[in-house]
Amino acid sequence: MMKLKQEIQKQEEPKIEFPCVNYSLKIVGLKTPDYKDWVVQCVTELASGIDLKKVQAVDSKNGTFQSVRLSVTAQSEEHLKLIHQTLMNSGKVKLVL
Repeated sequence: MMKLKQEIQKQEEPKIEFPCVNYSLKIVGLKTPDYKDWVVQCVTELASGIDLKKVQAVDSKNGTFQSVRLSVTAQSEEHLKLIHQTLMNSGKVKLVL
C-alpha cells in the first residue's frame, strides 16, 4: 500500500505548454434558444482562436441541457481559470470541462 502511494505522488500532472492552440472546452448549461450563441460570444470576448465552423452544440438525452464544444488558444493557466470563472459566475453554466 505504501509503495502505491509513493508511485501516485511521483506522478506529475500533465503539463500544458502555453500558448496552447486548439485547447478544447465543453461548456454545459440549461438549454435555451440562445445558449449556444451566448457561450460563443462570451468565450470570444475572453479568448482568441475560435473556429466558428467547428463549434458544436449537443443536447442532453432529455433535452434539458446543452453542451457547447469549442476550441480556443489558451494563453496561460490563469487565462483558463478566467474563462472558467467567468462562465461559472454567469449563472447560466453548470459545468466547464
